[in-house]
Amino acid sequence: MAQVYDVLLVRHGESEANAQGRFAYETWDPPLTETGRQQALSLVEQLKNAPIRHIVTSPLLRAQETVQPLAEAFHCTPQILPDLAEVNLGIWDGKRLKDLEASHNEDFEAWRRDPEAYPPPGGESILSVGRRVLHALEDFVTSQEPGLTVAATHADCLKGAALVITRATGPAARTLFIPNCGQLLVRFLPSFHRWAVVLPPIHFA
Repeated sequence: MAQVYDVLLVRHGESEANAQGRFAYETWDPPLTETGRQQALSLVEQLKNAPIRHIVTSPLLRAQETVQPLAEAFHCTPQILPDLAEVNLGIWDGKRLKDLEASHNEDFEAWRRDPEAYPPPGGESILSVGRRVLHALEDFVTSQEPGLTVAATHADCLKGAALVITRATGPAARTLFIPNCGQLLVRFLPSFHRWAVVLPPIHFA
């Protein structure tokens, strides 16, 4: 079989931003809540038999805290990949979701419908997020020994990656739900120079 590289994308556990219903990109770097810390511990149990060789993470605290227990369990030092960071939220960074909803902001409503055609003012489109995540992961995995890589990142990063791989359009992002510590297994195929979503998920029993 030709060489392939598997990456398990993991959304971070519940953060203080999630609990408060606030966007968090650059204006603050919230930690996990107690619930988020428990989710991170549960991740260790879920993946205890996985053939993990590498762990990479977004530079944001909530992602790093999510994979720290896993890194300790596998005696692995996580590597920070800046391009796994949260979507650039532009002028909405730090704002509460319910305040934006209550304002009936036309830009916000358009973004809710199609985050590709109407990115946050001063921010990123959903497909550009997916492309930067996949490019960063391709560069990483092809420079390492083969083995499963766990990558801690953010909900829109997982959605964007899924859209890029499946060649879906921006509105399709609104049909995807990624819970805290939700996971997506993807595979890079160097001989075809493309990514694939692995279905059904591999079970590490």
